Amino acid sequence: MKIETIDQLQWERLLNRAVDGILTDEEACRLSSILKSSEDRMYEYIRFVDMHGSLHHEALLAQAGDVGELVNFESESGKGEIGNIGFWRTMAAVATIAAVGAFTWSSKHAFFDTENPSYEETAYIGIVTSLQGDISASDHFVGKGLQRGPFKLDSGRAQARLDNGVKLSIKGPAEFDIFGLDHIKLMTGKVTANVPPRAIGFRIDTPDMEVIDLGTEFALRVDPAGESRLHVLEGEVEARKKMGGGLENVPMIIAKDSMHDLVDSPSWLDCNYDPETFAPSPLRDRLIQATDGKLRSLQDPPKDLRYGRFKHDYLMLFPEKRDFVLPRAVEVNLSEPGSYRVLGPVAKERYLKVADEKQRARENIVDIGLIQSVIPAGTRVSSYLVHFDATNKQADSFRAKGRVRFNGRVLGLILHQQSLSASDDLLGGSDTIYEIKAGRHMENDFIRISSDQQQIVMNFEIQGFIDQARILVTEDLEETLVADILDR
Repeated sequence: MKIETIDQLQWERLLNRAVDGILTDEEACRLSSILKSSEDRMYEYIRFVDMHGSLHHEALLAQAGDVGELVNFESESGKGEIGNIGFWRTMAAVATIAAVGAFTWSSKHAFFDTENPSYEETAYIGIVTSLQGDISASDHFVGKGLQRGPFKLDSGRAQARLDNGVKLSIKGPAEFDIFGLDHIKLMTGKVTANVPPRAIGFRIDTPDMEVIDLGTEFALRVDPAGESRLHVLEGEVEARKKMGGGLENVPMIIAKDSMHDLVDSPSWLDCNYDPETFAPSPLRDRLIQATDGKLRSLQDPPKDLRYGRFKHDYLMLFPEKRDFVLPRAVEVNLSEPGSYRVLGPVAKERYLKVADEKQRARENIVDIGLIQSVIPAGTRVSSYLVHFDATNKQADSFRAKGRVRFNGRVLGLILHQQSLSASDDLLGGSDTIYEIKAGRHMENDFIRISSDQQQIVMNFEIQGFIDQARILVTEDLEETLVADILDR
């Protein structure tokens, strides 16, 4: 059989489109042909599927509680930020060729999958990703997990993301009940919901109406008397006014493009959008295209990153400096595409004892103090920090896996304690308190930089302290991908 050739960059893009569930028929046929013709590509494909399959089955959220507290939970939806319906549909289509059902990569590499300690389970179904304005009296904070039950914001603005991909923008004062991933009740205040296709059917009740999403973004406000107003920013919704005795009238389909054409425009519909009378559209980071596994991105940085002050059992990613011109050159530990095992002296000795030849061949073993590149002064960058603090005692260990794909190109990662501390003033958030104690570095961690330098896969292991990685990204307008993979 003729071996079909494909360069590494095209191959990785094909695999990424496969796990994101967005292969065209032509691409699916090409993937099938490549897998049939090459055992090496089949082996790479199996490892890729297994890695991303394990990312989708990680617990996705945990509470960031007070100092010394940590809880964990299993996601109810079982989805990462990229909908796993498309992921498993794609994988099932090719699995007949790959015959990977009996293959379990993780079972062959116990060193890579250290058992995590058990924690108290709590049903978190979302996370607060941004807080703005006067929130001094609020008990909310960036990174706080959302549970079923009441949510109240006395003032300021907040943004939250539910585990099904629904993004909520909230303007206080506001009060609502979270019944589940697909249903909330707004008692008073202003909420704008951006609903991806996989969460179609998301519903918001108010005291006097019901709104069901049909693939859209819509804004609702409820005044203190319980009277509601609706505006559709994109797509369409199904809305109905509640009648007396709990009965409801026939629902109306309200579409953005036809709001002004309604013959009998209902009194509760605002055809013209005034951002001051509704909550603004939910924001998203322009450079982050997608995240997956046990990694969550925030719009705002946390206030305190010292040990024990911002605890989660998953990787937290947030911006520090945006669109910033470097006044001086910056050394980075990693910058080149590849798979890296970042090891300290003790972890390296252990790794060499248990890792087999294939694993060693796949991974470049690097010392935590390696300097791989220098980013010159005058380079325009945005800096992000990955923060992982998930243990209650310094003798504990904990592991989490995740990935992030940027629209821009990754210029480098800063991993080492001294390099992180030296770059805090330059690249860190101006209002963020950073850890200054020794031990803030990688110990036994896996990092993969994709060939196109837009995707990073991380498998971090905590050894009783904090793991952090600073990522420097540049935005290339000519290569920016406009597809919103989060909404697929």
